[in-house]
Amino acid sequence: MFSTFIILARDLIDSSDVDSIQPPPCNKDEVSDNEKKIYPTLIENTLNAMIGDINLFLSEEEVDDDSNNDDLSNTDIQQQEQTDQSNELLTQAELDIMIAEPSHRHKNLGVELVLTMMHYGASHLGIKRYFVKIDEKNQSSLRLFKEKLGYVEYAYVACFNQYELEVRCETSRQMIELIERRWKESVKGQVEENATSSRLYDVYNCPLDSS
Repeated sequence: MFSTFIILARDLIDSSDVDSIQPPPCNKDEVSDNEKKIYPTLIENTLNAMIGDINLFLSEEEVDDDSNNDDLSNTDIQQQEQTDQSNELLTQAELDIMIAEPSHRHKNLGVELVLTMMHYGASHLGIKRYFVKIDEKNQSSLRLFKEKLGYVEYAYVACFNQYELEVRCETSRQMIELIERRWKESVKGQVEENATSSRLYDVYNCPLDSS
């Protein structure tokens, strides 16, 4: 399972269209026939403003099972396996972000986008562990996740020359609290400072911007 969001740059959207552009509802069942008719226009008006994307690839966390099944009957083992399968949850996600447009890199956009995506995943999808895989030559991404977002290294895959970094909490609620603290530390002050001026980037209905 995965979630993908397209990144739009406000400064690349025609100023006459900015106020009229609204993203479609997340739930397709909430979309009316009239709303469906405006989507081609929405795509047309924002096509030139697409500068990248950000994605979550959901999966199940591996759980160490130290229990001893020697004394269990075949029926008990089958019942236990059925219970385990019914309790399987997609509680971790690999995060991937790409800013394809060079003119929109190095503007602290990555921090805001990643924290927003993480908040969405934790609050709506129950994610409690995020991880990324970054080539050792990609120093800008390593700095982003290590220094600015607090991810920690947990593996290095030599055959791919790739670092694997993670941030994890015991519960998704704790993850939300962690993300909101980091938002206030690294993003909120900058947002408030520029509140009176036009921002290049808008996070639609961002829950982090309200506190």
